Parts: sequence; C-alpha cells; structure tokens
Amino acid sequence: MMKYPALFFLIHAVLLSLALPIVALTEDRPNIIFIMADDLGYGSLGCYGSKEIRTPNIDRLAASGMRFTDYHSNGPVCTPTRAALMTGRYQQRCDWVDDQELSVVYQQQRQENLRQRWAWGIAAKEFTIAEMLRQAGYHTGIIGKWHLGYDTKFHPMTQGFDEFHGFLGGNVDYHTHVAGYGLKQLDWWQGKKIENESGYTTDLLTKHASDFITLNKEKPFFLYLAHAAAHDPWLGRDVSKKNSPLATYKEMIEILDESVGAIIATLEENQLEKKTLVIFCSDNGASPPRGISANGSLKGKKGDLSEGGHRVPFIASWPGVIAAGKTNRETVMSMDFFPTFAKLAGAAIPQDRASDGRDVMPLLKDDSQKIERELHWLYGNSWAVRKGPWKLLGSGDKALILVNLEQDVEEKMNHLDDQSALVDEFMKLHRTWIESVGTR
Repeated sequence: MMKYPALFFLIHAVLLSLALPIVALTEDRPNIIFIMADDLGYGSLGCYGSKEIRTPNIDRLAASGMRFTDYHSNGPVCTPTRAALMTGRYQQRCDWVDDQELSVVYQQQRQENLRQRWAWGIAAKEFTIAEMLRQAGYHTGIIGKWHLGYDTKFHPMTQGFDEFHGFLGGNVDYHTHVAGYGLKQLDWWQGKKIENESGYTTDLLTKHASDFITLNKEKPFFLYLAHAAAHDPWLGRDVSKKNSPLATYKEMIEILDESVGAIIATLEENQLEKKTLVIFCSDNGASPPRGISANGSLKGKKGDLSEGGHRVPFIASWPGVIAAGKTNRETVMSMDFFPTFAKLAGAAIPQDRASDGRDVMPLLKDDSQKIERELHWLYGNSWAVRKGPWKLLGSGDKALILVNLEQDVEEKMNHLDDQSALVDEFMKLHRTWIESVGTR
C-alpha cells in the first residue's frame, strides 16, 4: 500500500465521494410505521365523530398531523386491500397462485363443510412494498396479520420482510391464537416458526412493534403493524368476563387505541418522532355487533361497495413535515402508499408492470393540493366507479345507483335517471378498466 500512496488516496477519495450521496439520502429518509386496523369503520374513532368509543391516543395522532375524510380501502374485505397495499396497484392485476397439489393435501385434512382456504396466495413474482424498501436499505418488519397466503410458500419473509411476528390467516382467537373460520390450528408465528405466546393478541403485537422500533432505531426501518382488532371473534382482555358483544367490541377498539399510544411513546423515548412518518388506517369498513354506529352515517358495511364498506379512517403524522391539525378531503386509496413510500425512500418503482397508485406526499405537505383521477372497485359481481364527487355502483353489466357524494355521502338519492350522460360515461370507464385489469 505504501508503494503507491498517491493511487491509494485517489481511490479512497473517489470511493468516499460516491458514498456521500448515499449517506445523505439515508439521513433524509424517514422511518415509516404503517398501522392498519382490521374492520375498523369510518365512525369508530373520536376524531371521526364517535361518541360511543374513546380513542384519545388516535385522536391526538390526528391532532398532530392530517386526517383524511375521503380515504378508501381498495376492497371492502381484508385480502384485496392488503394486496393493493403491498403492490401499489389494483388487486385485480395481482398474480395469485392456486396450488392444486396443496389443494389435495388440505382437502384431505379439512373438516366437513370447511371452505378450502389454505392453497392460495400472492405469487412470488409480485414485487411488494417490503421488497422495494428493503432494496432501498430499510429494515422491514410485519407485526400482525398477513392474509396473503396461508401456506409457508406465501410467507411474508419470502416477500421482502426481514421479521415477522403474528398470524398468516384472516383471524385468530385473541387468547389462544388458534386460527378462526373453523380451521382450529395454531396460527402464531415467530419468524418462520409456529411458536405460541401467552397474552392478548393486541398487547403482544404492541410489544413486538415497540421492540422492533427500539432495536432498529439506528437505521431506517419500515414497520407494518397489522392489528387483528376489531375483527371478530369479539374478545376482551379478560376472558373470564362475560360482557355483551357490544361492550367487548368497544373495549377492543379502546385497547387498539392504547396500542397506538404505546407506539408513539416508544418513538418519543427513542427520539424518533421527528424522523418517522406514522400512518394509521383501516383495511375496510366495519361489520360490528348491532347497536353501534361503527361506520358513522355511511350506508353499508364490510363486504359492501356502498361507502360504509370502503370509506375508512386515514391519519398521517410526521412532526415538522406534516402540519398539525389539518383535514384533507382529497380521495386517496390503499394502493397510493406504495409510490408514496417509494418516493420517500428514494426507491425505484418497477417499470415492467402496471402501477396504479399515486404519491400522496404532496397532499400531506399541502392540503390545498388536488389529485384528479378516476377510481374503481370490484368485488364479486358488484362494482363501483368514482370520479370527482360522483360514484356509480353496478352489478354485472348493469348500472344500479348514481350518487353525488359531495352532496349526499349517505347515498340516499339515486341520480341514475336524471344524469344519463354521466351514467354512460361511467359505464365506459368501467368497461375500459375491466379490459385492463381483468375480473379477479
């Protein structure tokens, strides 16, 4: 080395100059915490008008940042929304694997009349938000619900996540962590191993999430905290208590609120609050016990393409970047987070496939910004098209209801007959979209 000192220092200087932009970019990029509630309706939080459920921590999160009133899940049920979130595009474009060999195995194992649920999953060739962020230098973790494939071949740690603590299926018992829907087998994972823990699901997920933050505070991280609450089974912390389903449901959301408070406290303890973008939203509308207005005044519920099925809370907080106490009325969807996080991380979006989401960071920085576009939903034979304030709902090849959401968010007045030109336009938009994405 001493024989060629000039050459050594020249090489060292070049390498250092190449490294500097990468270091600077890393310092500028925020940590990202994405908290997704399960089946939490538009009217289930204090900051969205609930008088029945106390959510002081989520309300404070909204007060510290921006609350959206026209945010929508990509689907009215769990899996479609999660697929759109992971890929940044309409879930109908995603490649799903239905493994016939697995189908035979699980068909032999299933109980009588039990629906086959274990032989499908999102294909490995899909490029996920976790893969994108990991390639950009983020440490990635999912704590909670996956629901994009039950078999280990669809495991989240094969889809870009460095860590996983939680469950693969649609729901679990909050105390035993046994899978729901009659599957009756343990669905609680530590990494790639099934390993149960003692404790209430929401509390355990909160602990794992807090630990993840503390252990990774020295590097940029992406934490996807996918809660089980308020999905059934409706169970509170104390299994010995025999509360009504309604009282238990409220308790579950209030415990979820405690979790959000604990996550924010962990950020503050580690002096990360100004370095972290925190997102809180739901995967679809609520399907609650009777007696509570979990979807507010919206028509419909989970599984429905009326507003109650997919218009849900969305809150974003990043002190010093997102102004506090703002309300945004622009229309945003689950698939928009992929390009938003890509831009923040300095990551590239794949050019070999269609991408449907939009970067919403301009909206978060300036609530006067606008996004002009059309949006689509498809669930079974039901579909909907949204453009501006207008929304057309249909089934198959038939238009059923046209509403103006700016004037009538409760969808009470049908303009199908008095806006025939608009109906024709929206029908064409729907047909063109179906030709593009398919009917999955």
